[in-house]
Amino acid sequence: MVDTPFPDDASWLGEDRPNVEVPLVREQVNEIIEAILSGTDPEGAEVRMRLRERVAAHPGHPEAALHEHLIFTRSLARRAGKMGGTDERDVGQHRSGDESFIGQDQAAIETVLRGDMIVTAFQPIHDLARGGVVGAEALTRFVWEGGDRAASWFKGAAAVGLGADLEFLALQAAVAAAQDLPRHLVVALNVSPAVCLDPRLPGFLEKAPLMPSRIVLELTDPLRGDQLDSLLSVLMPMRGSGLTLAVDEAGTDAASMRHIRSLRPDVIKIGRDLVAGIDRDPSRQYLVADLVEFGRQTGAAVAAVGIESAAELAVLARLGVSAGQGHFLGRPTIDAKEWATWAGPAPGAAIRHGLRKAERPRGLDRQ
Repeated sequence: MVDTPFPDDASWLGEDRPNVEVPLVREQVNEIIEAILSGTDPEGAEVRMRLRERVAAHPGHPEAALHEHLIFTRSLARRAGKMGGTDERDVGQHRSGDESFIGQDQAAIETVLRGDMIVTAFQPIHDLARGGVVGAEALTRFVWEGGDRAASWFKGAAAVGLGADLEFLALQAAVAAAQDLPRHLVVALNVSPAVCLDPRLPGFLEKAPLMPSRIVLELTDPLRGDQLDSLLSVLMPMRGSGLTLAVDEAGTDAASMRHIRSLRPDVIKIGRDLVAGIDRDPSRQYLVADLVEFGRQTGAAVAAVGIESAAELAVLARLGVSAGQGHFLGRPTIDAKEWATWAGPAPGAAIRHGLRKAERPRGLDRQ
């Protein structure tokens, strides 16, 4: 029996509703599904069969089918022992992650590049002072039978000299999908310092269908000392056009703080390592309060990643953290219908300008 790419009735394409505009992200999802189902390798037969079943179960909503498919492929990988013991929290696409992909075939990365076999999930970013969603971070999801994490793909691509190409593919997918986000939201795009220095980036951003004031560039990897001067020169005209700069998961070590002082980002993002259990740990509260005060002195907002409880959220808001994201506030999703629920009156500028003076941890004032 020859595999057919789609169910016979084609209702999954939304053709039963000819007057309804198909979101751009749906077009992207359709292309990815077609690429998967056109495969002929025997090892992927079960995956294709399950995806076909999911497409048939969600007529007119391929993004829902693809979402379930991603969950299914990750469960297969876990059962096969490929992801055993891995933390299930979402991490940014270039942050440290599974190292296993380094040994994978370069052909897999080239296949992804040729077939655009990625999709963008967005995670909402909330204004912790006034409430409401003010932005969304673009997170790359790879449609591949192994279910490998995004970080391992980017790490593997960099190891074989294809890192920049893969990052630009992810950026292209993200800005296309962002057309279906509410218009008041800023869009956080993860970029490595190497891609910031790539001569293709200014032209890409200039042609992107997003106003510069809606773009937040998040530097995801540690900065090498020899990159700093060049990076400052490249970023100056971009920021002059209205683009926002964020330093992703900033550390508190001296080198990290020196780079932050030099870059003067608009947003300093703190990661799960500082957020986890902050409601029970005075030392973490002191560190975050100091970062918020540092941001106030340098004109930067502080945003938190990985908020997973109401207690963590309450402490971060009290300490003056301006914005936050995490599973407690909203998981990453590829569903454009869910993105539409993030619409609201809160201005996108809140992530940059919602600054408040840091408050010392209660009852723990230094002598």
